[in-house]
Amino acid sequence: MTIRSGLVGLCMIGLIGCQSMPNESTLPDRHPAGSKAAQYNTQLGMHYLQRGSIATALDKLKKALRQDPNMSDAHSTIALVYHRLAEHAQARHHFEKALSLSPKSSEIHNNFGVFLCQLREYNKAIKHFLLAIDNPLYTRISQAYENAGLCAREIPDITLANDYFLKALSMTPTLPKSLLAMAQIRYQQQQYAKAKHYLTRYKQVATWTPKALLLAIKIAKKQGDDDAVASYILLLRGQFPDSEQAKQMNTSL
Repeated sequence: MTIRSGLVGLCMIGLIGCQSMPNESTLPDRHPAGSKAAQYNTQLGMHYLQRGSIATALDKLKKALRQDPNMSDAHSTIALVYHRLAEHAQARHHFEKALSLSPKSSEIHNNFGVFLCQLREYNKAIKHFLLAIDNPLYTRISQAYENAGLCAREIPDITLANDYFLKALSMTPTLPKSLLAMAQIRYQQQQYAKAKHYLTRYKQVATWTPKALLLAIKIAKKQGDDDAVASYILLLRGQFPDSEQAKQMNTSL
């Protein structure tokens, strides 16, 4: 798997989550005065980031930080923008500044963990996921466990990843990434019935992907279910004819 498409946290780069993004209709219709100006521009920056207007988002967030250099939300949001721009040093600086201002922010810890994991700083990333989880009031604890699992798998530490995925699923049994990851782990452990169980649960909450279909083919093949193998191959070739997984059908599974 590629971490870039899997972890749950950073906004606007193909991932899910982050600070709550305002809808255009919820933004104030005029500039507020005084100390609220930085908050206003931070909200605007988040709004433009959500819309994919990166240059405008960056401009608004820079303005917010000029108005209030100690606003953690502005630092954490501009970090997302810099990450989107692949300016990793700047992103790291602003994540670290945000955490120095709000050291108990689970959302910032989670997002910084995603950033670090994508830079292959796996152990540091997991540390931040666990700091996010440490707050019992955090509403995305299961997703932080899932992120820790995805990151641990890249170390690779399959035992640790297994533990984190199970914790994530114990809290939210319908997390697609954790279900698919557990199916993959059980397949690697040659526990094919359990692998099929997790893949069945995955299919109940998610649509097929090339990766999931290839795993389904492999599991069915190991279980000697030729009809299922043929059915999954047809699905893979029919729905994802140009995928790398479909091309593997020309080689031995």
